[in-house]
Amino acid sequence: MLLKGKHLVVCLVVMLVMMTFAGTGYAKMELVAAHVLAPDHPYQMAFERMAEIVKSKTNGEIIITTHHSAALGEEPQEIEALRMGTIHLTTISAAPLTGFVKEYMACDLPFMFKTVQDAYKFYDGEIGQELFDKTEKIGLIGLAWWDNGFRNFTNNVRPLRKPEDFKGLKMRLMNSPVHMASVRALGGNPVPIDFGELYTAMQQGVVDGQENPVANIFLNRFYEVQKYLSLSKHFYDPSPTFISGKTWEKLTPEQKEIMKEAAVEARDYMRALLNDKEAGMIEELKKEGMEVTYLTEEETEAFQEATKDVWKEFKDDIGEEFLMKFLDKARSI
Repeated sequence: MLLKGKHLVVCLVVMLVMMTFAGTGYAKMELVAAHVLAPDHPYQMAFERMAEIVKSKTNGEIIITTHHSAALGEEPQEIEALRMGTIHLTTISAAPLTGFVKEYMACDLPFMFKTVQDAYKFYDGEIGQELFDKTEKIGLIGLAWWDNGFRNFTNNVRPLRKPEDFKGLKMRLMNSPVHMASVRALGGNPVPIDFGELYTAMQQGVVDGQENPVANIFLNRFYEVQKYLSLSKHFYDPSPTFISGKTWEKLTPEQKEIMKEAAVEARDYMRALLNDKEAGMIEELKKEGMEVTYLTEEETEAFQEATKDVWKEFKDDIGEEFLMKFLDKARSI
Protein backbone atom coordinates (compact mmCIF):
# COMPACT_ATOMS: atom_id res chain seq x y z
CA MET A 1 0.00 0.00 0.00
CA LEU A 2 1.39 3.41 -0.95
CA LEU A 3 1.84 5.95 1.85
CA LYS A 4 0.85 9.55 1.21
CA GLY A 5 1.04 12.94 2.87
CA LYS A 6 1.57 13.09 6.61
CA HIS A 7 1.59 9.30 6.97
CA LEU A 8 4.66 9.21 4.72
CA VAL A 9 6.26 12.01 6.77
CA VAL A 10 5.74 10.02 9.97
CA CYS A 11 7.40 6.93 8.48
CA LEU A 12 10.35 8.96 7.19
CA VAL A 13 10.86 10.55 10.60
CA VAL A 14 10.89 7.13 12.27
CA MET A 15 13.34 5.78 9.67
CA LEU A 16 15.69 8.69 10.34
CA VAL A 17 15.47 8.03 14.08
CA MET A 18 16.31 4.35 13.53
CA MET A 19 19.28 5.32 11.36
CA THR A 20 20.46 7.62 14.15
CA PHE A 21 20.31 4.73 16.62
CA ALA A 22 22.24 2.46 14.27
CA GLY A 23 25.01 4.97 13.84
CA THR A 24 25.68 5.71 17.48
CA GLY A 25 27.26 2.43 18.51
CA TYR A 26 25.69 2.60 21.98
CA ALA A 27 22.26 2.42 23.58
CA LYS A 28 20.48 5.67 22.80
CA MET A 29 16.78 6.30 22.32
CA GLU A 30 15.48 9.23 20.32
CA LEU A 31 11.76 9.86 20.83
CA VAL A 32 9.49 11.82 18.50
CA ALA A 33 6.89 14.07 20.15
CA ALA A 34 4.11 15.74 18.16
CA HIS A 35 1.30 18.23 18.73
CA VAL A 36 -1.03 20.32 16.56
CA LEU A 37 -0.48 23.82 17.93
CA ALA A 38 1.83 26.68 17.00
CA PRO A 39 5.62 26.62 17.55
CA ASP A 40 5.32 29.38 20.17
CA HIS A 41 2.46 27.75 22.07
CA PRO A 42 3.16 26.49 25.62
CA TYR A 43 2.68 22.93 24.28
CA GLN A 44 5.96 23.33 22.42
CA MET A 45 7.72 25.01 25.33
CA ALA A 46 6.58 22.25 27.68
CA PHE A 47 7.93 19.52 25.41
CA GLU A 48 11.22 21.41 25.11
CA ARG A 49 11.42 21.67 28.90
CA MET A 50 10.56 17.98 29.23
CA ALA A 51 13.27 17.12 26.70
CA GLU A 52 15.88 19.07 28.70
CA ILE A 53 14.95 17.28 31.93
CA VAL A 54 14.92 13.82 30.36
CA LYS A 55 18.22 14.35 28.56
CA SER A 56 19.86 15.55 31.77
CA LYS A 57 18.48 12.83 34.05
CA THR A 58 19.25 10.00 31.60
CA ASN A 59 22.74 11.34 30.79
CA GLY A 60 21.77 11.73 27.16
CA GLU A 61 20.37 8.22 26.76
CA ILE A 62 16.91 9.56 25.81
CA ILE A 63 16.53 12.48 23.40
CA ILE A 64 13.13 14.03 22.58
CA THR A 65 12.51 15.99 19.39
CA THR A 66 9.18 17.78 18.93
CA HIS A 67 7.11 18.43 15.80
CA HIS A 68 4.47 21.18 16.04
CA SER A 69 1.60 22.56 13.93
CA ALA A 70 0.16 19.13 13.04
CA ALA A 71 3.26 18.35 10.96
CA LEU A 72 2.75 14.65 11.69
CA GLY A 73 -1.05 14.67 11.55
CA GLU A 74 -4.11 16.02 13.32
CA GLU A 75 -4.88 14.73 16.81
CA PRO A 76 -6.79 11.57 15.74
CA GLN A 77 -3.82 10.62 13.55
CA GLU A 78 -1.43 11.29 16.44
CA ILE A 79 -3.41 8.90 18.62
CA GLU A 80 -3.20 6.16 15.99
CA ALA A 81 0.51 6.81 15.48
CA LEU A 82 1.13 6.45 19.22
CA ARG A 83 -0.77 3.18 19.26
CA MET A 84 1.39 1.93 16.39
CA GLY A 85 4.57 3.31 17.95
CA THR A 86 5.44 5.42 14.90
CA ILE A 87 5.50 8.50 17.11
CA HIS A 88 6.23 8.30 20.80
CA LEU A 89 4.77 11.26 22.70
CA THR A 90 1.88 13.66 22.27
CA THR A 91 -0.37 16.05 24.17
CA ILE A 92 -3.90 16.45 22.88
CA SER A 93 -7.39 17.63 23.78
CA ALA A 94 -9.77 15.13 25.35
CA ALA A 95 -12.28 15.22 22.46
CA PRO A 96 -10.32 13.05 19.97
CA LEU A 97 -9.96 10.35 22.63
CA THR A 98 -13.71 9.81 22.85
CA GLY A 99 -13.64 7.60 19.77
CA PHE A 100 -11.43 5.18 21.72
CA VAL A 101 -12.49 5.63 25.37
CA LYS A 102 -16.05 6.92 25.79
CA GLU A 103 -15.44 8.12 29.35
CA TYR A 104 -13.37 11.00 27.96
CA MET A 105 -16.64 12.54 26.75
CA ALA A 106 -17.18 13.71 30.34
CA CYS A 107 -14.13 15.98 29.98
CA ASP A 108 -16.01 17.96 27.32
CA LEU A 109 -19.00 18.88 29.49
CA PRO A 110 -19.67 22.64 29.78
CA PHE A 111 -19.08 24.81 32.84
CA MET A 112 -17.51 22.13 35.04
CA PHE A 113 -14.98 24.43 36.72
CA LYS A 114 -14.90 28.05 37.86
CA THR A 115 -11.10 28.40 37.90
CA VAL A 116 -8.15 26.65 36.32
CA GLN A 117 -6.90 25.82 39.82
CA ASP A 118 -10.09 23.83 40.40
CA ALA A 119 -9.51 21.99 37.13
CA TYR A 120 -5.88 21.24 38.04
CA LYS A 121 -6.91 19.76 41.37
CA PHE A 122 -9.55 17.63 39.68
CA TYR A 123 -7.46 16.16 36.87
CA ASP A 124 -4.35 15.66 39.01
CA GLY A 125 -6.46 13.49 41.34
CA GLU A 126 -8.47 10.29 41.28
CA ILE A 127 -10.53 10.94 38.14
CA GLY A 128 -7.49 11.86 36.07
CA GLN A 129 -5.74 8.66 37.05
CA GLU A 130 -8.86 6.58 36.36
CA LEU A 131 -9.05 8.03 32.85
CA PHE A 132 -5.37 7.25 32.29
CA ASP A 133 -5.98 3.68 33.44
CA LYS A 134 -8.70 3.32 30.81
CA THR A 135 -6.49 4.77 28.07
CA GLU A 136 -3.72 2.28 28.89
CA LYS A 137 -5.95 -0.44 27.44
CA ILE A 138 -5.63 1.12 23.95
CA GLY A 139 -1.85 1.43 24.14
CA LEU A 140 -1.47 4.99 25.47
CA ILE A 141 0.29 5.55 28.80
CA GLY A 142 -0.73 8.75 30.58
CA LEU A 143 2.16 10.77 32.01
CA ALA A 144 0.49 13.98 33.22
CA TRP A 145 -2.45 16.31 32.59
CA TRP A 146 -1.11 19.35 30.77
CA ASP A 147 -3.21 22.45 30.16
CA ASN A 148 -4.78 24.39 27.32
CA GLY A 149 -6.96 26.65 29.47
CA PHE A 150 -10.61 27.62 29.17
CA ARG A 151 -12.20 27.80 25.75
CA ASN A 152 -13.95 30.99 24.60
CA PHE A 153 -16.18 31.95 21.67
CA THR A 154 -15.26 34.24 18.78
CA ASN A 155 -17.36 35.25 15.78
CA ASN A 156 -17.76 37.86 13.07
CA VAL A 157 -21.43 38.79 13.57
CA ARG A 158 -22.04 40.18 17.06
CA PRO A 159 -20.92 40.04 20.69
CA LEU A 160 -22.18 36.93 22.48
CA ARG A 161 -23.68 37.92 25.82
CA LYS A 162 -26.72 35.66 26.04
CA PRO A 163 -27.87 32.38 24.50
CA GLU A 164 -30.16 34.23 22.08
CA ASP A 165 -27.08 35.79 20.46
CA PHE A 166 -26.09 32.37 19.06
CA LYS A 167 -29.20 32.07 16.92
CA GLY A 168 -28.28 31.35 13.31
CA LEU A 169 -24.50 31.37 13.88
CA LYS A 170 -22.39 28.64 12.29
CA MET A 171 -19.79 27.82 14.94
CA ARG A 172 -16.76 25.61 14.33
CA LEU A 173 -16.05 23.04 17.01
CA MET A 174 -13.83 20.03 17.49
CA ASN A 175 -15.51 16.80 16.44
CA SER A 176 -16.91 16.29 19.94
CA PRO A 177 -20.55 15.21 20.32
CA VAL A 178 -20.68 16.93 23.72
CA HIS A 179 -19.30 20.21 22.41
CA MET A 180 -21.74 20.19 19.50
CA ALA A 181 -24.71 19.41 21.76
CA SER A 182 -23.67 22.30 24.02
CA VAL A 183 -23.64 24.81 21.16
CA ARG A 184 -26.99 23.52 19.91
CA ALA A 185 -28.35 24.06 23.43
CA LEU A 186 -27.18 27.68 23.19
CA GLY A 187 -28.97 28.07 19.86
CA GLY A 188 -26.00 27.89 17.49
CA ASN A 189 -25.28 25.60 14.53
CA PRO A 190 -22.15 23.49 15.23
CA VAL A 191 -19.78 22.63 12.37
CA PRO A 192 -16.90 20.19 13.06
CA ILE A 193 -13.68 21.24 11.27
CA ASP A 194 -10.07 20.17 11.87
CA PHE A 195 -7.99 22.80 13.62
CA GLY A 196 -5.53 23.02 10.73
CA GLU A 197 -8.36 24.05 8.38
CA LEU A 198 -10.04 26.49 10.75
CA TYR A 199 -8.34 29.78 9.78
CA THR A 200 -9.24 29.28 6.12
CA ALA A 201 -12.81 28.28 7.00
CA MET A 202 -13.28 31.53 8.91
CA GLN A 203 -11.53 33.57 6.24
CA GLN A 204 -13.82 32.17 3.54
CA GLY A 205 -16.99 32.49 5.61
CA VAL A 206 -17.63 28.76 5.85
CA VAL A 207 -18.30 29.41 9.55
CA ASP A 208 -19.20 32.59 11.43
CA GLY A 209 -17.13 31.76 14.49
CA GLN A 210 -15.37 29.21 16.63
CA GLU A 211 -14.23 28.52 20.19
CA ASN A 212 -10.71 28.02 21.52
CA PRO A 213 -8.47 29.01 24.42
CA VAL A 214 -7.06 32.53 24.32
CA ALA A 215 -3.55 31.30 23.49
CA ASN A 216 -4.79 29.45 20.39
CA ILE A 217 -6.81 32.47 19.26
CA PHE A 218 -3.84 34.82 19.63
CA LEU A 219 -0.96 32.63 18.45
CA ASN A 220 -2.85 31.46 15.36
CA ARG A 221 -3.78 35.05 14.47
CA PHE A 222 -7.52 34.43 14.49
CA TYR A 223 -7.94 38.16 15.15
CA GLU A 224 -7.24 38.62 11.44
CA VAL A 225 -10.49 36.84 10.54
CA GLN A 226 -12.64 37.30 13.67
CA LYS A 227 -14.08 40.48 15.19
CA TYR A 228 -15.70 39.51 18.52
CA LEU A 229 -14.29 37.56 21.47
CA SER A 230 -16.56 36.54 24.34
CA LEU A 231 -14.67 35.34 27.42
CA SER A 232 -17.26 32.67 28.14
CA LYS A 233 -14.94 30.01 29.61
CA HIS A 234 -17.57 27.46 28.67
CA PHE A 235 -15.30 24.39 28.40
CA TYR A 236 -12.09 23.69 30.28
CA ASP A 237 -9.62 22.08 27.87
CA PRO A 238 -7.36 19.59 29.64
CA SER A 239 -4.41 18.25 27.66
CA PRO A 240 -3.58 14.67 28.62
CA THR A 241 0.00 13.85 27.70
CA PHE A 242 0.79 10.32 26.57
CA ILE A 243 3.68 8.09 25.68
CA SER A 244 3.21 5.14 23.32
CA GLY A 245 2.73 1.85 25.15
CA LYS A 246 5.15 0.23 22.69
CA THR A 247 7.79 2.78 23.68
CA TRP A 248 6.97 2.44 27.38
CA GLU A 249 7.73 -1.29 27.25
CA LYS A 250 11.28 -0.54 26.08
CA LEU A 251 12.11 1.74 29.03
CA THR A 252 13.80 0.62 32.22
CA PRO A 253 11.95 1.24 35.52
CA GLU A 254 14.31 4.13 36.20
CA GLN A 255 13.67 5.67 32.78
CA LYS A 256 9.91 5.33 33.27
CA GLU A 257 10.12 7.24 36.53
CA ILE A 258 12.22 9.94 34.87
CA MET A 259 9.66 10.32 32.07
CA LYS A 260 6.81 10.74 34.55
CA GLU A 261 8.73 13.21 36.69
CA ALA A 262 9.75 15.23 33.64
CA ALA A 263 6.16 15.33 32.33
CA VAL A 264 4.93 16.65 35.70
CA GLU A 265 7.67 19.29 35.87
CA ALA A 266 6.85 20.36 32.31
CA ARG A 267 3.14 20.46 33.24
CA ASP A 268 3.78 22.90 36.06
CA TYR A 269 5.98 25.01 33.79
CA MET A 270 3.37 25.24 31.04
CA ARG A 271 0.55 26.02 33.47
CA ALA A 272 2.56 28.94 34.81
CA LEU A 273 3.25 30.13 31.26
CA LEU A 274 -0.42 30.08 30.30
CA ASN A 275 -1.56 31.82 33.47
CA ASP A 276 1.14 34.49 33.19
CA LYS A 277 0.55 35.23 29.51
CA GLU A 278 -3.22 35.08 29.07
CA ALA A 279 -4.07 38.59 30.29
CA GLY A 280 -1.36 40.04 28.06
CA MET A 281 -2.65 38.09 25.07
CA ILE A 282 -6.15 39.48 25.62
CA GLU A 283 -4.76 43.01 25.61
CA GLU A 284 -2.88 42.26 22.38
CA LEU A 285 -6.09 40.93 20.81
CA LYS A 286 -7.74 44.25 21.67
CA LYS A 287 -4.88 46.13 20.05
CA GLU A 288 -5.34 44.01 16.93
CA GLY A 289 -8.95 45.18 16.72
CA MET A 290 -10.96 42.46 18.47
CA GLU A 291 -13.90 43.58 20.58
CA VAL A 292 -13.64 41.65 23.86
CA THR A 293 -16.74 40.90 25.92
CA TYR A 294 -16.36 40.09 29.62
CA LEU A 295 -19.46 38.23 30.74
CA THR A 296 -21.10 39.26 33.98
CA GLU A 297 -21.96 36.63 36.57
CA GLU A 298 -25.61 36.86 35.54
CA GLU A 299 -24.76 36.38 31.86
CA THR A 300 -22.57 33.38 32.67
CA GLU A 301 -25.41 31.86 34.68
CA ALA A 302 -27.70 32.20 31.64
CA PHE A 303 -25.18 30.21 29.57
CA GLN A 304 -24.96 27.61 32.33
CA GLU A 305 -28.74 27.34 32.55
CA ALA A 306 -29.03 26.80 28.80
CA THR A 307 -26.52 23.94 28.84
CA LYS A 308 -27.22 22.42 32.25
CA ASP A 309 -28.89 19.26 30.92
CA VAL A 310 -26.38 18.41 28.16
CA TRP A 311 -24.85 15.64 30.30
CA LYS A 312 -28.16 13.74 30.29
CA GLU A 313 -27.87 13.22 26.54
CA PHE A 314 -24.62 11.29 26.99
CA LYS A 315 -25.02 9.40 30.26
CA ASP A 316 -25.51 6.05 28.51
CA ASP A 317 -22.54 6.60 26.17
CA ILE A 318 -20.22 7.67 28.97
CA GLY A 319 -21.53 5.18 31.50
CA GLU A 320 -23.81 6.46 34.24
CA GLU A 321 -21.65 5.22 37.12
CA PHE A 322 -18.49 6.95 35.88
CA LEU A 323 -20.41 10.08 34.85
CA MET A 324 -22.00 10.47 38.28
CA LYS A 325 -18.60 10.09 39.94
CA PHE A 326 -17.12 12.64 37.53
CA LEU A 327 -19.88 15.17 38.19
CA ASP A 328 -19.83 14.65 41.97
CA LYS A 329 -16.06 15.14 42.14
CA ALA A 330 -16.15 18.26 39.93
CA ARG A 331 -18.95 19.85 41.92
CA SER A 332 -17.28 19.13 45.25
CA ILE A 333 -14.09 21.08 44.47
